[in-house]
Amino acid sequence: MASFLFAAPWLNNPTARQTIRLLVSVGLSGLVAWLTNLQEPGWALITSVIVTQSSITETLSSGRYQMVGTLIGAAVSILPITLLMFHWPLWQSFAVAFVPLAVLASWRPNTRMAVVTLMIATLFPTQDDPYLRPVERVLSILIGVGVSMLVSYVVLHEQARRDAFRNAAATVRKIVDILDHARNRDIDWLGIQDLNDEGAAALRKVQAAVEEARRERWRPLEQRDPMLAALPKALRQLQMDTLVVARAILRAGGQNTTVSRETAAALSAGMMRGFEWIIIRCESEAVTRSGEEYRVAAGVITALPTEEGIDDEIIRFAVHILRTDLIFLIRLLGEDDADRS
Repeated sequence: MASFLFAAPWLNNPTARQTIRLLVSVGLSGLVAWLTNLQEPGWALITSVIVTQSSITETLSSGRYQMVGTLIGAAVSILPITLLMFHWPLWQSFAVAFVPLAVLASWRPNTRMAVVTLMIATLFPTQDDPYLRPVERVLSILIGVGVSMLVSYVVLHEQARRDAFRNAAATVRKIVDILDHARNRDIDWLGIQDLNDEGAAALRKVQAAVEEARRERWRPLEQRDPMLAALPKALRQLQMDTLVVARAILRAGGQNTTVSRETAAALSAGMMRGFEWIIIRCESEAVTRSGEEYRVAAGVITALPTEEGIDDEIIRFAVHILRTDLIFLIRLLGEDDADRS
């Protein structure tokens, strides 16, 4: 029954996966808070709701901000609590600590949890030792952050590798669009730049997924998955080359270019076959890590056209660097040496 539930197709929905992670995180935080007999277990639950994100990177960042802000607020709250014990008025004691924390939160917004902690420790009355309230607040945050981190690593992890290759395919598609429009000369340079911005957005998603993959395990990504580690840099270089080629083609389009129609057609067809292979390879790698059917990488490289026969020096140079980096990416994707254990 459990295996059926975790193999259900609806678990591929990011919303469903995040909902399950959030429910598990809140439930575990409540259980731990109950076992530790906290007076106010609700703060552990609230922290787990805030900290539990859809990725390990976001969870780490949110948890760090929660911890830093809470520790600062707990430490500062000792001052107004002490002043209250010496019979200072409540609001004067609170203001002494609140003003500097408000300045800190304005300067460093990520520390605003310090203000919240100060309010909880100072303004909410307690019959027990008042110094225990900031301590309990810190324990609640520790429980919420710790449970959220555990859930993010263990429960229905988003598989950053899959996301990286899926967005890599989207990036290459944008590169192909740029080359197609440049070849057909049906768009100006500003339009090419807009397409490049879309490709850059997809490339940023690749980079974010790779950074997420680095945090999944202690072993360096370059050792356990060298292909994934090198993917963003290879795509970035290919994107830069594409802009150079597009600019060269548009420049030649306004002159009497010496590139024949036959050469341009052969160049386009050969290059597009290489790009199409990369797209298919990335989409397949996003589904399963098996490179057995991709031993044809050498054949794809052999079929790529050269810059021979192009008289325009600028276009010849642009095509040369594009072909060089295209070969590098094909070889990278054609040799999956990643650790599949």
